[in-house]
Amino acid sequence: MGKQVSDLVGDDLAVKDDGSVTGTFHYVSDYTEFSSISEEQSGYYFPFHLTKTGSTMTFKKNDSITKENIPFDADIVFRVTKNDTFEVLVDDASVVRFTFTDATFEPHAKAKAKK
Repeated sequence: MGKQVSDLVGDDLAVKDDGSVTGTFHYVSDYTEFSSISEEQSGYYFPFHLTKTGSTMTFKKNDSITKENIPFDADIVFRVTKNDTFEVLVDDASVVRFTFTDATFEPHAKAKAKK
């Protein structure tokens, strides 16, 4: 989706069996390939590959459906924050629920400049 995985996350990124994500997220700006909506073009992005296959997918962010019954694609990128949860359903069955509270989110340039 227009960026290398190393642009989005550190090489320490890991997903535990319970769906908790650890490791480092890099702040990304001007990620126009992610979304045409300017507010969604900067932030932290979680790339992952599903090993489960199916026909359709549904995504839930913080228990609310954000995309429903879209065509299956094993390679996904979510825009995330530390307090988000994301659930992925394949063919209406929950596959994984990601949490990010144990991850590190690097400050972005504007935040560093204010110090």
